Amino acid sequence: MALSDDSGTVLHPASGILILGLDWLFFAENAVTLGLSTPLLAGVGFGVAGIGTGLLQRRLGRDGFAAALLKGLLAGVVVGIPLPIAGTAVGGGILALSGLNNLWGRSDPEDSPPSSPTDRGR
Repeated sequence: MALSDDSGTVLHPASGILILGLDWLFFAENAVTLGLSTPLLAGVGFGVAGIGTGLLQRRLGRDGFAAALLKGLLAGVVVGIPLPIAGTAVGGGILALSGLNNLWGRSDPEDSPPSSPTDRGR
């Protein structure tokens, strides 16, 4: 993954990983406490995702301050809502906005088999 984001996506891929990872980390195991930790986890998730995404967007995504702040606030809201987003439309949106949905489909052209007999000699 490159340090700069020249892909034209709304979110840097690192921001997408952060948002989805924090959401999974904070709320996948919330059942252990029978939901009693939900208010604390929602607040921590909002803060960590908001600050983290804002910093990633500012530095790696090269967004301006206002754009990075807005994306950080939106990421904080997404992670702060005490519902898992993976496998939902919100999770799919995060994947698409950060370009992560395209990473799994990419392959190295040198690793793919030749497409024609003339390519075999190269």
